[in-house]
Amino acid sequence: MHPKNLFALDLGTTKFCLAALMWHGEKSRLELIDIPADGMHRGMVADISRAERCLGELIEKAEKQLNTTIDKVVVGVAGSHLRGYMATQSLQLNRQNCQHRHIQRMIDDVEAKEENPFREILHCVPVGYKIDHREEIDNPLGFTGSQLTGRFFVIDSDKDYLKDLIRICNSNGLEVSRLYSEPFASASVSVDDEAKQLGIAVADIGGGTTDGIIFQSGKPVNAFTINIAGSMMTKDIAVGLNLSFAEAEKVKHHFGLAYLRHQNDPSVALDPMAKRVFVILGSRIHELGAHLANELKDFRGLLGAGILLTGGGSQVQGIDTFMADRFKVKVTTRVPQLTAITHSSDQVNTRHATALGLLNLELGRYYTERQHQGSWSRRYIDHFVNWIRELS
Repeated sequence: MHPKNLFALDLGTTKFCLAALMWHGEKSRLELIDIPADGMHRGMVADISRAERCLGELIEKAEKQLNTTIDKVVVGVAGSHLRGYMATQSLQLNRQNCQHRHIQRMIDDVEAKEENPFREILHCVPVGYKIDHREEIDNPLGFTGSQLTGRFFVIDSDKDYLKDLIRICNSNGLEVSRLYSEPFASASVSVDDEAKQLGIAVADIGGGTTDGIIFQSGKPVNAFTINIAGSMMTKDIAVGLNLSFAEAEKVKHHFGLAYLRHQNDPSVALDPMAKRVFVILGSRIHELGAHLANELKDFRGLLGAGILLTGGGSQVQGIDTFMADRFKVKVTTRVPQLTAITHSSDQVNTRHATALGLLNLELGRYYTERQHQGSWSRRYIDHFVNWIRELS
């Protein structure tokens, strides 16, 4: 059985995007609707009234296009206030078999231990478990021992900012059913399991920030935000070439870093503009790469799958080759994939990674809830719903 129609909101610096996953029997259809953003700066709300008005315009457009009422959404959270860290928790098993309730008890204990009046946990992801002094394992269910110890990757957020985000949605008649970290969402549809096992850093280059998450042995182990992204690249071109922002955006995507690929090929006649764009754009992307390298310095030699670029900023042609050449690391881009889609009326690309990822995480939550209905998963969801009521 499938959920009802799902709607996800990506409130980005340059665009507000609503992703809709709608079912007709066993067939699902993806719709992506976006408009230019307003009231945002570096992935966060900077002007509440303008953001409210902009969101209202998006919902009105989406309801007309989809011919349906939208009253419940999942929302992505981005910005430098996000924090990722590891937490460890132990639980006495008293020589019992490990069960779902033990794992949920540990998650509850982690959340209680990390409770902070100014922070709210968005994700608490199990990384590994130990039974007594044995080797770490992924799944402790069914094992017998005296003590269960778990490592968890936690992503938390500024609690007051979440209240503002929810209020903006509420003012447009929207109930926020769930909040997810945007880099975590993007990674969920951009990286395959093999790459996660090998070790990979996912960098989602948005309009205002580059948000990233690092995987090792299949699990998330770190998260980061860099305040360099697509809008700064566009502004550099606009200032450097005396162009409007709209013209600079077109030039950025038309030329990109293509000069790098053809500069030593005498058979290719290069537009002089290509070199000028390369110099301007290359400088900013090199700076982004340097910050990225600094974030990854503790994982040197541990990322077998290298770096994966996603988000709208990764559409600059040649950005993967440029970074790989400058920083001597494997760099790739990949179109996000959502396996639940049987039909899409839109051309999905990397700029939709966050919106698709939000749908993907919500689908995963829904199916997990049904699988364990009445058990630990149900209680976890009830806990979240109660938290939403407290914020509203």
